[in-house]
Amino acid sequence: MARRHGSRSQGSATPGDGARRARATARAVVGGVAAAAGGVVAATFAAGIVMTPAQAPTARLGAIHDDLQRAVSLRQITPEQAAMFEAKLEREIFGSGSDSSSQA
Repeated sequence: MARRHGSRSQGSATPGDGARRARATARAVVGGVAAAAGGVVAATFAAGIVMTPAQAPTARLGAIHDDLQRAVSLRQITPEQAAMFEAKLEREIFGSGSDSSSQA
């Protein structure tokens, strides 16, 4: 059987093989550590959100209004859409009235 160019037979290692394997192993270990650290950061962030006290309804509506005005200024939604969405959220936050049209 003819030997192809560039192929190695079993047992014939070049001097750089060990270094390549070590680098690959190191990359795998670093990648695993980075993934674990990312999980810790995500868990810490989520715990911070859960432990944050809820805002007062008027503060929530103020933030919603600001976000919707920003969306209007960026032309992501129309002023009419912003007004309708803000009114809907106000009803849900304050619990006044029921929106039966959204329940199907």
